[in-house]
Amino acid sequence: MSDAPIPIASAQDLLADVRSRPVWDGASISAVDAGYPRLHVDWHEGRGFVFQCYEDEESWSDFLVTSPHFSPPSIEMELGGQALERWPRELFVTAEHATQALNYFLEHGRQDPALEWIRIDGFPRETVWEGREGREAWERVNRPKSDC
Repeated sequence: MSDAPIPIASAQDLLADVRSRPVWDGASISAVDAGYPRLHVDWHEGRGFVFQCYEDEESWSDFLVTSPHFSPPSIEMELGGQALERWPRELFVTAEHATQALNYFLEHGRQDPALEWIRIDGFPRETVWEGREGREAWERVNRPKSDC
């Protein structure tokens, strides 16, 4: 959330701070002197939190999910301006779910084994556009009529 390390008072405080930030500004959590384990958390208004965890430098990364059974991808996720994808709703978790996962991570530096996690390549997704050319083509086709 910033270039300088920020101490974490509590999981609830951190999640409240993430909720108050712009949609593109989440939190990346790791020890001050190490890159791993690392946890990324983002808030998506009306959907929930997205948690991505790397337990070590060789991790593929895992996402916290509400269920291992996925609905069709329907929620648009822009990936840092590099791509727009649709993800299933099970990747968006409640504040309670997020608090449990974050508390465990802060205490143990790992994913909570009592919760469901899925590897980054283990859930269905659809690519809407990828790269600058794909984005520009998509924007031309999907521009609101009033912008013409």
